[in-house]
Amino acid sequence: MKDMQIKEKKSGKLNKRSQITIFIIIAIVIIGVLAVLLIPKIKIVATNPEDADKYIGVCAEKAINEIKKTISLQGGGIEPENYVMYQGNKVEYLCYTNKYYQKCAMQRPLLKNYFEDSIASYAKGKVENCLGKYKADMEKRGYSVVTSDVNVGVEIVPKKIDVLVSSPLTLTKESSKTFSSFSASVDSEMYNLIMVSSSILNWEARYGDSDPVAYMAYYPDLKVEKMKNSDGTTIYTLTQRETKEKFMFASRSIAWPAGYGIKEVLL
Repeated sequence: MKDMQIKEKKSGKLNKRSQITIFIIIAIVIIGVLAVLLIPKIKIVATNPEDADKYIGVCAEKAINEIKKTISLQGGGIEPENYVMYQGNKVEYLCYTNKYYQKCAMQRPLLKNYFEDSIASYAKGKVENCLGKYKADMEKRGYSVVTSDVNVGVEIVPKKIDVLVSSPLTLTKESSKTFSSFSASVDSEMYNLIMVSSSILNWEARYGDSDPVAYMAYYPDLKVEKMKNSDGTTIYTLTQRETKEKFMFASRSIAWPAGYGIKEVLL
């Protein structure tokens, strides 16, 4: 009986050791398979000097993200000229009159185009800089690089911002490879924010005011905030509830002089 018990204990220990050994072997096999599948992909992205399209695409995407937040808090412009300071931002007047009792005039009737042009202007400088660095790096590796002028086009569409960089580039070493354009795309809800802002501005120009509550009832995914200053300025802040993206702009329409209406209340 004791011999049988000893044999059973030994066989149990052997079984446990066998199971552990099998698990270790399976883990090694899985790691090996992942290494085979993933490492080549990493090498292609990191070391292939001819991936200019990826390099410039990433550069353009970074430029969009850098400037989008800034201009969205300034009414869509990089350097607003007619603006009011609010929360540290130069918030541009997109509908404005400097007179009292009069409705404002639209300052940026094509608001989406204005926003797109601002992004394109900023992105062009960044892409030119990236192309210069790329050319210098490739020439150090023995490549001949021929570049052309950079043209950047931006289109804001539902759910994203697309950028197309037109800048023919030829890369030559043992053989030649030519790129005619580069593209990038960033997820964004800016299209809806701009469209609703345009509608609010039309109400400001036509009637001198707008109702944020009505807009939120119609667009429940948006938060519309309205803040009035004593000088007649109204600042609107639109926020996409899920992504937290914002668009901010100012209007001055049917402004009243300081103290107007107080006498009437006191009478």
